[in-house]
Amino acid sequence: MRVKTLIVSASCQERTFLRKVLDKRDDIEIIGETVSAREAFKLIRAIPYDLLFIDIDLEDISGLELAKSLANSDFPVLIIFLAKDEGCAAEAFTLDAVDYLIKPIEEVRLLNAVDRAIRWERVLKKKNAYVEKISIPAQAFNENELFQALEKSWHKNHQKIPSIQKLPVEKGTRRILIPYSDIVFAEAWGDYTYIYTAEEKLFTSFSLKTLEERFRGTSFFRVHRKYLVNLDQVVEIASLPGGIFYLRTMGKHKIEIPISRRRLKQFKEILGL
Repeated sequence: MRVKTLIVSASCQERTFLRKVLDKRDDIEIIGETVSAREAFKLIRAIPYDLLFIDIDLEDISGLELAKSLANSDFPVLIIFLAKDEGCAAEAFTLDAVDYLIKPIEEVRLLNAVDRAIRWERVLKKKNAYVEKISIPAQAFNENELFQALEKSWHKNHQKIPSIQKLPVEKGTRRILIPYSDIVFAEAWGDYTYIYTAEEKLFTSFSLKTLEERFRGTSFFRVHRKYLVNLDQVVEIASLPGGIFYLRTMGKHKIEIPISRRRLKQFKEILGL
């Protein structure tokens, strides 16, 4: 089945480029174009699109506002944003964007984003196919029958998702998964986060607060408002006059990471100091 696609961009040149590249694919069907968010919303209400390409800069409201409106509606779609710079990337990914493409858009980068959208679409359809509605008999006023029906519904539709100890990060035009154990530390950079391994520095759209929650129950510890450190990768704890402490970690990025006074006591308790 082909993925029904709508292009929302005020740039004629941009729409032409997208159509030229995407028309080569057998799994994409472009069935609409528009220059404004208002018209896009009308089209989406009329046709059940699967995938949207949305430019951040539209004629009426921003592409982000359009995406927010769709998130609060009954029209679930996959979204790939188009933007002139990275300024809105963090907010875009909080809206569960499939990807965020910087202009001028490279054909290879565009095709990679489409491949990711296709995979997401298949996962969503597969997930929806396994959701089974359990009907409770109209006369099922017996308490045991009622709870048996609810229990059956829960087990059918709420299977526990296995925890995967890997983090998605950006590497060039690719999105890769790295094991938690390979991460030395994470550094907040505005609304983004940079991930440091022993060999390289990588970008992720997750905020440091989100990563702290994601890493809960592992060896990661928030030593500072800007730093989340894998304690398994710490090789030295040093101190300076005035009760200032900092860490040294493994890898070629020999960054000395400060420990905030507010977190020092908990850090010492963890290490048994």
